[in-house]
Amino acid sequence: MIIIIWKGRGYWAFLFPILFLGVLGLFVSLTFGERRLDDNPWIYGVALLGAAAATWAFGRRWNGTERLKPWDIRGAMRYRRHHTMFALPMEFWAAPLALFGAWVLISGILTSLGVLR
Repeated sequence: MIIIIWKGRGYWAFLFPILFLGVLGLFVSLTFGERRLDDNPWIYGVALLGAAAATWAFGRRWNGTERLKPWDIRGAMRYRRHHTMFALPMEFWAAPLALFGAWVLISGILTSLGVLR
């Protein structure tokens, strides 16, 4: 039995978070020093939100759904889906990524303020 994880360029939904976390972490550590990353864990949330935006934008463009409204889920599911991950169009993976990024961002800010430990 063959398990198809992605179709077309859907693998970018895996790579965007890794790429954004790595690039932003490298930029912040080279610019401000590694201590800045340890003191500000909300930077990871910003990177995940950027990865969610990239996944959404590229998924919509590559799957040809840029003319649809963002809330038209049925229309997007009926549309041409050449770039998928786990049988879902690539742009749908932006929503869980954005939710996780928002959670990391908020908890990182609260940790930096000393509210959470």
